[in-house]
Amino acid sequence: MKQIFTLLIGGLAALLVACDSDKTETGGSEWFAVPECTVDGTVVTARCETKFGEGILNASNAGFAYAEVTATGVGAYETASNVSVTGNLLTATLDGLQPETLYVIYAYVDFGSSRMQSTAASFRTGQAAALPDPDPDRPAFGTPTASEISASGATLSCGFTFGELPSDYTLRFEYRAASASGYESQPVESGTGVKSVTLTGLSASTEYEFRLCAEWEGNTYTSPTARFTTLASGGDTPSGLTKYAGWAELPVEKGDPDLYYAHHICPDFRVGGHLARNYTVCFSGEHHCPVWVAAPRHDCYEGSANRTDAYRADPDIPSDLQYYSKNTGGGCNKGHMLGSAERTCTSAVNRQVFYYTNIAPQYSNSFNTGGGGWNILEDWIDTKVCADTTYLVIGTYFERYTDRYGNTASPKRISFGDRNDVSCPTMFYIAALRTKSGRTGKSVMECSADELMCAVFVRCHHSNLKGVKVSSKDMISLAELEQLTGFQYFANVPNVPKSDYNPADWGL
Repeated sequence: MKQIFTLLIGGLAALLVACDSDKTETGGSEWFAVPECTVDGTVVTARCETKFGEGILNASNAGFAYAEVTATGVGAYETASNVSVTGNLLTATLDGLQPETLYVIYAYVDFGSSRMQSTAASFRTGQAAALPDPDPDRPAFGTPTASEISASGATLSCGFTFGELPSDYTLRFEYRAASASGYESQPVESGTGVKSVTLTGLSASTEYEFRLCAEWEGNTYTSPTARFTTLASGGDTPSGLTKYAGWAELPVEKGDPDLYYAHHICPDFRVGGHLARNYTVCFSGEHHCPVWVAAPRHDCYEGSANRTDAYRADPDIPSDLQYYSKNTGGGCNKGHMLGSAERTCTSAVNRQVFYYTNIAPQYSNSFNTGGGGWNILEDWIDTKVCADTTYLVIGTYFERYTDRYGNTASPKRISFGDRNDVSCPTMFYIAALRTKSGRTGKSVMECSADELMCAVFVRCHHSNLKGVKVSSKDMISLAELEQLTGFQYFANVPNVPKSDYNPADWGL
């Protein structure tokens, strides 16, 4: 639960001292508001409005100092490292804090050998986020999927990661008709990677369930269970443009050997009696970066689970193509494509959005930070999520790009995630589809074009958009995006308006 603290510290304020012993504290608290702190577990966002004129504050002379409060007094002060300045507003994110601990904080600005600072405020951190896995040495499974489904067969796939020697364990797919009591099995080769098997001799028009199993040291470990339904008799040729015909958000997958796809199903969250889908990712092996993430947005995905910070490789995509760690670089931080706050119904669902394949490098000073161009767009999109499901494709672009503000970004490689060959995107976009009224109670696949609204919102990966509100200059049509990227979007929605968009529909 997020809480906002603006409490002043009475007696403790007198203990507050400047962090830099070479500077003389000159007072000046009347130039600052009292800092406000938004607490989410052990991550805190601090903000402080000031009365300084335009151009006086910058990230090198202004910021926040904070310290832990103990029974014996105030501990050593630390300085926030990722300060953002927008006009006369200071913001920063503090992480690495102790759980359930009282802290003091003040804002400051340095003028040569002197420092002016605000009145002290306090905040108390919450509980630490849940650990991603209490036993990291056990086998790890991706999301099992079924493809090439016909009346009598299907291909089953599931990612698998394990550090033991392949000769020390065995792997198999288990499957059965949903109404059957016992499983049949098909062995697959041991080792880390995506495992696949093709089934034949299945019954037509029948629902099947399946899972990947690992047998190690007398114990059986299993993936989540997934389901598929075979086609009617005579339907031996799979149909449809996408793997899942009922998913409105899916683009058509290209037959490009550089691109890898994963369809992540929620491990423990159900809608209508079935495990809900989380998101689909298209990942580039050349760029070592996500190309797009497609996901439904709805209130049902949001709950009370904490942010897990469970950064790890996506088990459904070859790990050697992904980042090697959660470390940043190239002036960028970790930019979620599908955000953590949008998947808080359970901790297991939240952990999936911390796969490296859902993370792209985004500039930390101007793009993915308080008041940054991308954060402004993300926050604005949040206000457009409706009671009917909203469908999003969040994507990247890697060629030279110029936006309608005149900003241009050029391709480059950076060091990120302990790799030195990651492409830094030149543009990010959000393609959004929903009903105009937002409360039809209908699937978008059942709606006419007049009932739907669809647009693409683009932001050049550039510093000039810091603080810039979303406007019609950020918009292009879906047809323009398809021409730019070569992908076909919202392929399962027959009446999606690709060529037209109306800024007024989106409040612009």
